[in-house]
Amino acid sequence: MVTLVVRTSKAGTLFEHMHELGTAFFCKEDEDYYVVYYATNRQVYFKGKLTEDEAQRLKDNATEVKSIEYDKFKDELQIEE
Repeated sequence: MVTLVVRTSKAGTLFEHMHELGTAFFCKEDEDYYVVYYATNRQVYFKGKLTEDEAQRLKDNATEVKSIEYDKFKDELQIEE
């Protein structure tokens, strides 16, 4: 099975690839949002700014967490609530 991996700073691309069958987490640091979204064959990584409307859409469809970090030694994302 092929897996689609998207790394973007464009909000339109983020929302284009998110749907209700996946799981999304986000955190905000200063003015930037960090979002990770996973579905069976899709991974989307977003880092960037969002408008008020985009931020509300994200909050309606994702879980806000304290931090999202990548551990390159274990090759895993660590999400802290």
